[in-house]
Amino acid sequence: MSSQKRRPAAVAVSLCVLVGIWTGTAAIASAGEVVGGTVLGGVPVEGFQAQELAHQLRPAALAVQGRPLTLTVGDRQWTRTPEAMGITVDLEASIRQALQVGRTSSFAWVFESFFDRRKELDWVPKVDAETLEAAVADLAALADKEASNGDFRVAGSSVEVQPPSEGVRLIRDETSRRLVEAVVNPASDDVVELPADTTAPDITPEQQARVEQQAEAILSSPIEFVHDGRSFTVAAEKIAPALRVAVTERSSGESGSISLSADPETLKAAIVEAAPFVRSAPKDAGFTVSGTSAHLQPSVEGSTIDPGPPAAELVDLTAMDRPAIELPRVAEPAEFTTEEAAALKITKQISSFSTDFDARNAPRVSNIDRMASAIDGTILMPGETFSLNGTTGDRSAANGYQEAGVLVDGEVVPGIGGGVCQVATTLFNAVYSAGLEVVERSNHSLFISSYPTGKDAMINYGYQDLKFKNDTSYGMLLKARASEEALSVSVYSSSLGRRVEQSVSPMTNLRSPELKVVEDPTLPAGTETVTAEGKDGFDVTVTRAVYQGSDLLHKDTFVSKYEPWKRVIKKGTGPPATPEPAPEEPEQVASGDPAETDPGGGEASPAAQEEEGQPESQTAGPESD
Repeated sequence: MSSQKRRPAAVAVSLCVLVGIWTGTAAIASAGEVVGGTVLGGVPVEGFQAQELAHQLRPAALAVQGRPLTLTVGDRQWTRTPEAMGITVDLEASIRQALQVGRTSSFAWVFESFFDRRKELDWVPKVDAETLEAAVADLAALADKEASNGDFRVAGSSVEVQPPSEGVRLIRDETSRRLVEAVVNPASDDVVELPADTTAPDITPEQQARVEQQAEAILSSPIEFVHDGRSFTVAAEKIAPALRVAVTERSSGESGSISLSADPETLKAAIVEAAPFVRSAPKDAGFTVSGTSAHLQPSVEGSTIDPGPPAAELVDLTAMDRPAIELPRVAEPAEFTTEEAAALKITKQISSFSTDFDARNAPRVSNIDRMASAIDGTILMPGETFSLNGTTGDRSAANGYQEAGVLVDGEVVPGIGGGVCQVATTLFNAVYSAGLEVVERSNHSLFISSYPTGKDAMINYGYQDLKFKNDTSYGMLLKARASEEALSVSVYSSSLGRRVEQSVSPMTNLRSPELKVVEDPTLPAGTETVTAEGKDGFDVTVTRAVYQGSDLLHKDTFVSKYEPWKRVIKKGTGPPATPEPAPEEPEQVASGDPAETDPGGGEASPAAQEEEGQPESQTAGPESD
């Protein structure tokens, strides 16, 4: 038989073979087996059945999403895991992807299987968009850096600069894509370079260098000034703090600018400090008092330099060309002028009050004098509220106050600032008598009989204050003076035409003193000494009505609640006293009251009781902070 006759038979045989292969392989494909040469995420999965893939791939998937990634921007780096950023492996979708290889048709499956080609598949990612967005925002907060225009500092007469530097801004969308890609197609070194843009500073290093050279030239030697024909120099390091650098921002892609200037007021302060003669200080208007009259003292205008022109000339100096800078003279007005003072119409004393003190108690007297000096000469504008705490400040040792008696828990104990409440009480009574509005007042915790009943005033810095308001259309002047044994506070203003009427209620809610026993080892056992008799506490109300002619301006009620003074007894705990030998009895016994001849017997005289036990003698001063 010829070859032409044999060819159709061979083709028929081949077709039969192919049909047989196709039939067998199609049966295998339908069974769910991964085709040969398939690799998923670097893991060979050829020949695995669908149910076997999850077990085979899970460890690798967990390793991919849990491995630390080194994230870099320039020379900075941070470590994060994909899982912590909301990126994990979608294992089910990855398995479906592997099983779909070659399954577009039976012929495709046969082709993929029998030609043994390696088929690399990436992991299918699962992304928690909210977590990833937050993670990228966190990275941006770490990576982003504003462009810097550098720094310009003067140390002494030397100029120190920090060059301008570019900024960095993370590209967030691209960063999210690269982080997901790190799971889909992991890098061998687990390093992910994050995308970022650079931002330019407003100025260039060359611009900064020119200003640096300008400043160095200005400060290369002392600066010469001339004022009213008098020439003098000021050291460069004294002038240096006045130098300022200003930078304008970039616009339309063009660099900004940098310029050097001198702050006029800082320059003026440096010149005045170095050459005080260039300024004649002004004097504010004020008041002096003589008896019950107040007299206006006019203000005096001063003179100083105008720093504007010198500041402009200063920045033009060079290392070689350094002409003397002229300092023009200008008037410097007083802060409180004659016209302003005259408008207050302060002409006469409208009230005054005085209290006495023991001149022998030096620390207490010092405290009184210090506080009186702090309020002396105070001027209140119409409508202004005066605060004693605000005017005098904290009563502390650092502020010059000393330790003296203060009221604590019903008795007198040592404390810083003892005596200042006497100033408060004296001021309160002067204000009370003037008919001014009292904004805040507190009574002492204990009644002090040397003050008007219900009209004392206690202050405690940060807690209790004495405040009053100048509720008139005139100014007010306070004068306070401590003499050797008395404190006086006076209020000066214009004639107000006010009349003050008051009433004081009976004492109510009487409270008995508490007994305090103090053991004293210096006294013989069995003996007792009364060191403070104690005194009842009580409540009292003072009512004040202030009239302008027949019109009632305001009516005030001041309620005071005083706690009892403690009765204090010292009880002896020492060794018993050794009895002295009895004197020889005379032959005849003298007649008389036995109490008069009993050694140590009887009671102290009323005068002695008052001296030893009454509050006014045991207090070193009214309650204070």
